[in-house]
Amino acid sequence: MIIIGNGQIARLFSDYFADNICLFASGVSNSRCENSFEFDREKKLLLESIKKYPHCKFIYFSSCALSAQNYPKNQYYLHKQNMEEIIQQSVKNYYIFRLPQVFGELKRHFTLINYIYTCIKDNIEFEIYDEAYRYVIEISDIKIIVDYFLKNYSSNIVADIANPFRYKVLDLVKIIECKSKKRGIYKIISKFDGYFLENSNYISDAMKRRLQFGKDYFYNKLKIHEI
Repeated sequence: MIIIGNGQIARLFSDYFADNICLFASGVSNSRCENSFEFDREKKLLLESIKKYPHCKFIYFSSCALSAQNYPKNQYYLHKQNMEEIIQQSVKNYYIFRLPQVFGELKRHFTLINYIYTCIKDNIEFEIYDEAYRYVIEISDIKIIVDYFLKNYSSNIVADIANPFRYKVLDLVKIIECKSKKRGIYKIISKFDGYFLENSNYISDAMKRRLQFGKDYFYNKLKIHEI
């Protein structure tokens, strides 16, 4: 496997052996990014990778938000949509995996769950929308699901890979508080932000049971060192 990138997902697949596969894991990961330089950097690297490895099956990670037709698309989501279109038009064999909120080893990072954890850890006040909802996936399960797709499905598919239970963000905060045994300092704002996801029909019930998908998924999979 050829891996483009050096972040969490790239490292996750560092020991994965497969022929004729190019895994692109060097994309913009901050959904609030508005920096055109970062978008252009990813686009340039994507085009270079497609040109360099034309005979490889191409794996790209996008966002589940693109599966919700009525969810507002900011610059980040429009960029991800553009990247998907480039792949679909330029690559003979591809797998596009749309991801929700990814969590794993909690650390200082701009992704939502890491941000909440950092605020709680450092006693930083933050805001939460009372009607904000998100789907989640634990990072190691991404590798399991990608392996499952490569072994069971032909290429040229776009699939959401997420625990199908939609969490209220406030409940995610409470679970992090419970696991870390520390209360956060936050202000609740009256606002809706969310979408419904039609979870991928590609994932079998047996695989969902193996991954322990369901309401308790986030609580059971979340691992926090003592704060």
